[in-house]
Amino acid sequence: MALIDARQRRWIGAAVILGAAATVAYLRTRLAGRELTGSSGPGLWFGIAAAALMLFEVALNLRKRVPTWRIGRAETWLKGHIWLGLLIVPLVCFHSGFRFRGTLAVALSVLALTVIVSGVYGLALQQFVPRLMAVWAPGETVYEQIPHVIRLLGVEAYETTAAVCGPIPEAAEERKESERIHSNPKMARRVAAYRPADAPAEGADPLRRFYLEMVRPFLRGDGRHGPLADDAVADRTIEGLCRALPQPLHEAARDLGDIAAERRDLAVQSRLHHWLHGWLLLHVPLTAAMLVLLAAHVVVALRYSF
Repeated sequence: MALIDARQRRWIGAAVILGAAATVAYLRTRLAGRELTGSSGPGLWFGIAAAALMLFEVALNLRKRVPTWRIGRAETWLKGHIWLGLLIVPLVCFHSGFRFRGTLAVALSVLALTVIVSGVYGLALQQFVPRLMAVWAPGETVYEQIPHVIRLLGVEAYETTAAVCGPIPEAAEERKESERIHSNPKMARRVAAYRPADAPAEGADPLRRFYLEMVRPFLRGDGRHGPLADDAVADRTIEGLCRALPQPLHEAARDLGDIAAERRDLAVQSRLHHWLHGWLLLHVPLTAAMLVLLAAHVVVALRYSF
């Protein structure tokens, strides 16, 4: 679901109004000829407002980490986190009068800007990546379940091949997992009936080689390398395999092609999920560092101002 939609209008409007009010206050102070620094009255109020918003931004992470903290709806917190957080940039500039002096103040300002930029980048990803996922990998799987689904695809590919070629000793792990599933009555009810062939079907050797040399390594890899990683190449490979097989074995060959296609989809989903959530590995630590620098900035400001 897109994060920016019609339901955001009130928050966008509130952020625009607050930003405009802060801008008017800043301009009135400047036009009145009053000095505006971090320690002046107006500058101090701008700094307090910016610090309050920084604390609010950090509070969203705390709320996520404390499930029993039921203060407001998570969706409301997220909307405020997005739109009110953008006000930090102008408030920091107004607080300093656009004059950044001192290593600590400059570091805090740069860090705050970096946090905002990383947040906007994350917001943009969450706007577009789900749409890409719907197009590139329509059979979406819960991210945490992807490794489990990949293991099941390995079992399915083994069973598809073994049903034609008989047991395959080289695929010991898949064979053991298949036997474990079918020996458990509860699990066996969830999968299709399967029985390995007593003897290889006539002309099945190319299918067996295809499974061992291409399908099994592809399923056990990252799904992004090898001939089966490309849709067009995979289709041509399957068609070539079918020409080398008797007609009754074409269905098994195409089933292996479908399994490889599903593995490609899972690789795309995994990569898109990394794009979708990987930015948090930068955003969250930077937010924590911003909080530490904010505390240091307040201590130093109080020490030298009073």
